[in-house]
Amino acid sequence: MNKVLINGSEAAALGAKLAKIEVLGYYPITPAFPAMERLSKYIDDGELNCKFIRVESDHSALASVLGGSLAGARSHTVTNSQGLLLMTEVVYHVAGLRQPIVMGVANRALSAPHSRFPEHGDVVAQSASGWIQLFSENNQDVLDNTIQAFRIAEELRTPVMVNYEGYLQSHTLEEVMVPADQAKVDAFLPLKRMPALDVTNPRGVNTVAGPNVYMDYKYIQNAAMEQALELIPKVAAEYNREFGANSCGLVEGYMMEDAEHAVVAMGSIVSTARLLVDELRKQGKKIGLVKVKTWRPFPRKAIGQILQNVQYVTVLDKNIVFGVGGALATDIKANLYGQGNMVINGAILGLGGGKCGVREIKEAIDHTESSETSKNRSEWIGL
Repeated sequence: MNKVLINGSEAAALGAKLAKIEVLGYYPITPAFPAMERLSKYIDDGELNCKFIRVESDHSALASVLGGSLAGARSHTVTNSQGLLLMTEVVYHVAGLRQPIVMGVANRALSAPHSRFPEHGDVVAQSASGWIQLFSENNQDVLDNTIQAFRIAEELRTPVMVNYEGYLQSHTLEEVMVPADQAKVDAFLPLKRMPALDVTNPRGVNTVAGPNVYMDYKYIQNAAMEQALELIPKVAAEYNREFGANSCGLVEGYMMEDAEHAVVAMGSIVSTARLLVDELRKQGKKIGLVKVKTWRPFPRKAIGQILQNVQYVTVLDKNIVFGVGGALATDIKANLYGQGNMVINGAILGLGGGKCGVREIKEAIDHTESSETSKNRSEWIGL
């Protein structure tokens, strides 16, 4: 492994380069653009043998790589926010057609009002699409998750989104350990071509399906998502063995052995929460942290096991499902429903780049332990 100082966009691009992507489609959007800019430079410099398709919209960007994937090529794109929403039609086509596309998403808030700042609302809006979703705590995760995503996608014939936050990660420099041996990456990512299209044997794709076929098809599609809960940890473990990395699979606990209160989060806020957990531990508080890397499929069993002995759970959500609460908190509350007297508080913070530092996380923790939150309600922090 080589240690380099790179931002999250460069980590995303480097991961795709190491995976030797073959088709790249892109339409410029902030803050995902630097990743695609770096990939196009790799192509121009002759470091990456890849077809770069310049398109007229984000919708066309995903459609173009869908075509590449249907032809059997390892295909990739990057987007975020309104661009991802414009892709929605094709997002569902990709998942339904079982194409192993990997897409980097530099998470950014949705309009209106217009925002250029980070949160997770863009990918939460795609939660039912049938894409596996991996979240990155830091730039190391961006690289590691991107490489692993191609292996996961191709083994399951299921697309994967690799989420990392705009600006906080996409434009911030961190030290990242990068696999030094391309041959080892090639061995970790053997290309499994699964072309659905052949110019010598024309066939229809996405033809009309009647009720006698459609539900069976969706059952099989969901079964692949369930299989991901077994495959993702195995891929992470193999990646760690091969490259000396420390990548988690579904979820990862920190200071959870004797924890009475658990903070649960995904994305960059995990690192901030880790600092607070360290400080509160010094003060004698039995608190731990659960990092959620895999959000779709939701790791029900892993979450249940790691939280089974705690009294309080504070879930940090950088998104809002209007009229419901944070998406991660909603999943966790449903998963843990009926487990004794556990108090679960969903804290909504950091929307549109809002405050989500140590002070705000501490406020969320205090709300959870107050008598006012005994009915497991959600709290807005940092208003």
